[in-house]
Amino acid sequence: MSSSSSSVNPYRPPSATVAGVREPRAATQFGVPAAKVAAGRGVNWIGEGWTLFKAAPWMWIVALLILAGIQIVLGLIPFLGDIANILIGPIFMAGLLTFAHGIAQGEEADIGKLFVGFKEKLGSLIAVAALYIVMIVAVIAVGAIVAVPLLGGADLFNAADPEQAMQTLMEGVGMAGVLIAMLAIVALTVPVTAAYWFAPGLVFYADMGAVAAMKQSFSACMRNWLPFLVYGVLASLVVLLGAMALVIGLFVALPVLMASYYAMFRDLFGQKT
Repeated sequence: MSSSSSSVNPYRPPSATVAGVREPRAATQFGVPAAKVAAGRGVNWIGEGWTLFKAAPWMWIVALLILAGIQIVLGLIPFLGDIANILIGPIFMAGLLTFAHGIAQGEEADIGKLFVGFKEKLGSLIAVAALYIVMIVAVIAVGAIVAVPLLGGADLFNAADPEQAMQTLMEGVGMAGVLIAMLAIVALTVPVTAAYWFAPGLVFYADMGAVAAMKQSFSACMRNWLPFLVYGVLASLVVLLGAMALVIGLFVALPVLMASYYAMFRDLFGQKT
């Protein structure tokens, strides 16, 4: 027997290279409380959004067009269209997270997942939207209460015509009053947005009720205000650069930011098992 044949182990199991098989990913579950992360994570969320976008770029663009198209069509309906857009907002936010989660887990991109909220947790997701509407109305009411005395009080409403109203407005604290009123509304809008931001995902993935989900979302945003600030600045730059790239760049910039929404949700609430 030759030396070459004697070196072969007859008991060695057969081996072969298998192409095209996805490596299994660690399963991710979601729960509260949210993690507190470093400011630099605001940068990483954008980077992870880019990675998710690259995994299925055309499907992300299709998802963008579907969501934007629905908003535009509903927006053509006076008043009721705006209400409808708010009511379905949490449903599509949950669908967007589900769409991105599948890609992150190594699955094929499935546009149908955008609509999963209409099949699961629909009542709780609509409850989030209803609470959001109530809070927005409250913000507007408080803003008006703050603004009216600053802008001339009852004299503003008793003005006989727009010209007189404008004169009354300028005789009050003028533009300083307008600025103070606007700042008051913005200050009140921040906690409302924080309560709403992650609530759809927590309802859908952590099986929470609307009120509890909004409390946890608010807490998560407040605990991580610094990475959110970093993220906000970078996200604004991404949109600006996308718009400067002959607007076509928005078909990359906006899907990347959509994907980054999942990245931040997973970072704060994800627990690998």
